[in-house]
Amino acid sequence: MTAKVPAEVTGVWRREQITAPGGYCDDTTRVFWVQADSWYGDIRLKIDIPRRAGAASFADFSDGELIELARAQGFAGQLTVTPEMCAWRRDLDYQPPGPVPDEGTWKIEGDVLIEGGIHAEYEEIWRLEPESRGLRAAFGLGEGQGLLVIAGDHFLMMRARQTPLPQGESLPALVEAALATGQRHAAVALLDMPICYGRIGENWRVVHSTLPWLEGRPLWARPPLFDAAAALLLDGGATPWTLLELHDPDGELPGLFALATVAGSSL
Repeated sequence: MTAKVPAEVTGVWRREQITAPGGYCDDTTRVFWVQADSWYGDIRLKIDIPRRAGAASFADFSDGELIELARAQGFAGQLTVTPEMCAWRRDLDYQPPGPVPDEGTWKIEGDVLIEGGIHAEYEEIWRLEPESRGLRAAFGLGEGQGLLVIAGDHFLMMRARQTPLPQGESLPALVEAALATGQRHAAVALLDMPICYGRIGENWRVVHSTLPWLEGRPLWARPPLFDAAAALLLDGGATPWTLLELHDPDGELPGLFALATVAGSSL
């Protein structure tokens, strides 16, 4: 079992900017890192991600828009923290695996976490989100099929795609190649990996997602049931979510799922 991360690292961190040599600076991409005791989830969406009013599936997006949707990033797994570095193990990843481990230096100054590059030169500035401390929990779906991380009033859920990605290529390049050969169904399969970040107290409302039509909607297709005795979360699917870790000094977790209502969501 991975050791718990320091309590000061837990919560939800919103990236304010990333800089790198040569004048590179990105302060518009929406990035949220939800950290429980060891399990975490991360979502990264460009500000100009395609959106269509009334869209309900990938069928409502053009080929060019599918390629743009593939620029999203997101990953989840377990975090290991030492005084010198953080190491993010990626059990789930929206993009194909990269050539080097995801590792960085870290220091915390109040509500700001500063991450520095180890395998590449960069600096990321993260700020702690309000209402993201206290309760921490993580649930796993099957054998690496999904992860739900909760920190305070925030959640991040990620489900694995059914189509494995080859190593060493970008997702936009893979989607573009599939579309170029008339295999739109294959391009859609590559994109079909839901990552949803949102707020629990707002009826589990999805704020940001790799599936844009889910944004603004409740997460659950039906109210889930938390079986505390079995440490399982039942959402109507064939496979239950298993509780992986929990920090809940005030006994809040069961009540969180009572906040959910029928969503009409595809999840």
